[in-house]
Amino acid sequence: MELNILVVEGEEKKEWEKLGAYLKKKKFAVYQAATARDAYRILRNEPIHIVLSDFRLKGLNSMGFLRKVKTTRPQIEFIFLSGRVPLSGAIEAMKAGAYDFHEFPLNHRLLMAVIEKAHEKQSLFVEKVELERKVRERFNFGNIVGRSKPMQHVIEIVGSVAPKNVNILLSGETGTGKEMIANAIHYNSPRSSKPFIKVNCAAFNEGVLESELFGHEKGSFTGAISKRLGRFELANGGTIFLDEVGDVPLATQIKLLRVLQEKEFERVGGNETIKVDVRVIAATNRELKKLIDNGRFREDLYYRLNVVRIELPPLRDRKEDIPLLVSYFINKLGTEKGYGIRGITKEAMQVLLTYRWPGNVRELENALESSMALAEKDVIEARYLPPFLLLGQPQEGDHYHIPIDLPLEEIEREVIRHTLTRARGNKSLASRLLGIGLRTLQRKVKEL
Repeated sequence: MELNILVVEGEEKKEWEKLGAYLKKKKFAVYQAATARDAYRILRNEPIHIVLSDFRLKGLNSMGFLRKVKTTRPQIEFIFLSGRVPLSGAIEAMKAGAYDFHEFPLNHRLLMAVIEKAHEKQSLFVEKVELERKVRERFNFGNIVGRSKPMQHVIEIVGSVAPKNVNILLSGETGTGKEMIANAIHYNSPRSSKPFIKVNCAAFNEGVLESELFGHEKGSFTGAISKRLGRFELANGGTIFLDEVGDVPLATQIKLLRVLQEKEFERVGGNETIKVDVRVIAATNRELKKLIDNGRFREDLYYRLNVVRIELPPLRDRKEDIPLLVSYFINKLGTEKGYGIRGITKEAMQVLLTYRWPGNVRELENALESSMALAEKDVIEARYLPPFLLLGQPQEGDHYHIPIDLPLEEIEREVIRHTLTRARGNKSLASRLLGIGLRTLQRKVKEL
């Protein structure tokens, strides 16, 4: 792999000489600095990936060095090397952004593995930053993560239609990110300073939904103790996002059609005609054409909503985006919830890449949050992933029928045996699936 390493040497001359020779043998581009001035000069002029630095440097405060470089070049990973440093010093360095800390004498193979992991993390970070830069330059859609052709196509359409005052229909499976795209369209449109109002049409029954959308007058029905403004009125000048629009009842569809055609409506129980200027973004995970054929959705409303249609691809059709999404969610969840997770192992990433993700991006985020909460280290290992990921997609032979006349001990034996088979012999996973402790499972395996 292409890797430029800056070595900032300390007093352990023999250790640094052996390390330098080992790195050059590995065909890395090695830059050596003996002073602070040399180190900063190299960092200014060379594309350094990894800094291997002594923690106790003459004439250079290592923590100040780390913080200064991380401020201007956050993608550079620091690995500190030293001898006889208090644990508190190593902890302080890690909190400040160092990737790892190793004491002399060095285990070169172990250090090599750490360098590779640090470079993996850096590559994802750099790729994400570069993608964000390109997206911001072109459309300023920083939250849309995707380098795959299907997502690049979506980004191009969104960038084209966002500035234009047209209604948009977003379609795709649950969890593909329709609300995120709706947000991006609104906040990159001339209406961005005006309200963005969201309505989940599946969350209300017919009477309540009509009131939610168009408001009601005091006394218009039981419980209407005061006048209420509807979502269309609140969204005036801005955008309204109608999620699950396929669940809007037919009677309400007529009033919705009038708003789209005439830009006016009356509140429930009212006579005053209210004019609004609202852009409509609708979303559905259902096939509206089928609903039209079944008489459950108005065709004229469909064409009013479907001025521009954007189909969001399922995650299984854009698996090359999974590493970027993983990096994005690790950073996002780490910031929001304080998880101290810095990356993911190759084995765990391979599990994520082979799963089909019926719940799409939302399911991926939930799986990562669960793994981050369970992780006892600063990286997500495969054993921390939810059991359904480790087991993969259920197969026909994964089900076992137990006769009701078997002795209880025989039933227990068969259940444990088939669970171990399902878990491919992984006792830790099998114990989690059975809801018992690992020691209990090991004891039962021996007894049975």
